[in-house]
Amino acid sequence: MRKTLIAATVTAVALVFGAVALTAPSNGDELLKDEKHFLEQSNKTFSGGSKAGSARNMVVVGKNDLGLRGFNADVWAHEGYAYVGQWGFQDWTNGSKTRFCPSGDRAGVAVLDARNPANPTVVSRLLNPAGTSAEDVVVYTAPYGPLAGRDIAAVGIQTCGGSRYDESFRRGIQLFDVTSPATPVEVGFLDSGCCTRGVHELEFAHRADLGRTFVYASVPTSEYDDALSPSGRRDQQGRGDFRLVDVTNPAAPVEVSNWGVLRNLGAAPTPGQGCDADGVYGHSAMPSHDGKLAFVSYWDSGFIALDVTNPANPVYKGRTVYEADEDGDAHSSMYDMERKLLFTADEDFCKTSGPGIETGYGYLRVYDYSNLAAPVQIGEFRTQNSLGIGAQGSGDYTIHNAFVHGTDVYISWYSDGIRVVDASNPRAPREVAHFVPPAGQNTVKPSQRGTLSNTTQVWGVYVDEATGLVYASDMNTGLWILRRTG
Repeated sequence: MRKTLIAATVTAVALVFGAVALTAPSNGDELLKDEKHFLEQSNKTFSGGSKAGSARNMVVVGKNDLGLRGFNADVWAHEGYAYVGQWGFQDWTNGSKTRFCPSGDRAGVAVLDARNPANPTVVSRLLNPAGTSAEDVVVYTAPYGPLAGRDIAAVGIQTCGGSRYDESFRRGIQLFDVTSPATPVEVGFLDSGCCTRGVHELEFAHRADLGRTFVYASVPTSEYDDALSPSGRRDQQGRGDFRLVDVTNPAAPVEVSNWGVLRNLGAAPTPGQGCDADGVYGHSAMPSHDGKLAFVSYWDSGFIALDVTNPANPVYKGRTVYEADEDGDAHSSMYDMERKLLFTADEDFCKTSGPGIETGYGYLRVYDYSNLAAPVQIGEFRTQNSLGIGAQGSGDYTIHNAFVHGTDVYISWYSDGIRVVDASNPRAPREVAHFVPPAGQNTVKPSQRGTLSNTTQVWGVYVDEATGLVYASDMNTGLWILRRTG
């Protein structure tokens, strides 16, 4: 969970993966939704956006450009150290196999010593398997199991150096002992199986009532049709996009259940709407603080609440519903358990989605989830640029991820940087601070990169509850450490 939490340490496990490669179609169905968008962006010319950036009630404490490696993804902070993931993929459009997969000294989750936040320094990397990306990372101190008291990092692994049909590529959840962040040790790996790309996003929660720790993971497109698969779906076992994994012993992670709209409901709640119509795409999952609920972001099928009190048997409780004139695109969320509020992000890159659909990019919504069967939207927040009115300049002005800290919501908003919203009145959220880093350009050759526009692209945000410092990751310019003022 994106709050202060706790976890474990481990012994290395050797896993053997089959090297069977199925015949893969050479088309764009290999790419996930945001990847398709950034591939399209790579073919456009950008002026560089707002070069100087801007700030209100926030100041820069420190930064590290990570060697201008590019492809920076999500960010996490734990015990004075920052962790920055990295993404990438292979372009299979029209038979092309252009490589956008980070490798060598650019690969892996960057681990930075930020105990002196004015000078965060890279001390190690969590190395992912060759031909993969390590986009999302969470870190915690294990309270249970054989590694209780040790610090554990869980990383989502996806294929990016080749076809998702190639079973020689490891994909799933990679677990590290990071008790000594400068010398991380891989201790376990859970294979998410063929033939999806792998684990896209993940969160975790500790179940005090069970004395166990779980990872709440998403494996998007598991239920897409696939004639090459024995199950008829991309996941060869016919599983859903949501996977619940017991990591109490990080050396032996176990998937205890899975859930999908086709597998469990028989059909998608909606066929989809807007410019990227899809009701079967489970993008991410967020647990409640006690771990007994999971909120799965199911694109146009909304945010689905699952009761996972019994981890082996997720139970559908209800979902949010988009109006007919809305674009949908449920991307991610965070739950305020005390107030029973779900703060959600719709990743809508389309300024204009066609007749009958509202104009503008994706934004923050606030849902009252006091009745799981009938959640009600009670508030929303949009940046001026996300309204799509007038000239926005180059970049992407859709919301990405939201992080709840007290009654404030810290939001990564791509080219609109970090926005801080006061949600003490959830019916009328208001912006109280922001930080937009200056535009940057990573140094990877376009023939190897090809996906990042040379403008501000803030991917993730994390608030350290102990210090109040704000950690932000920009796809091009690296790690930023910020402090609220005013």
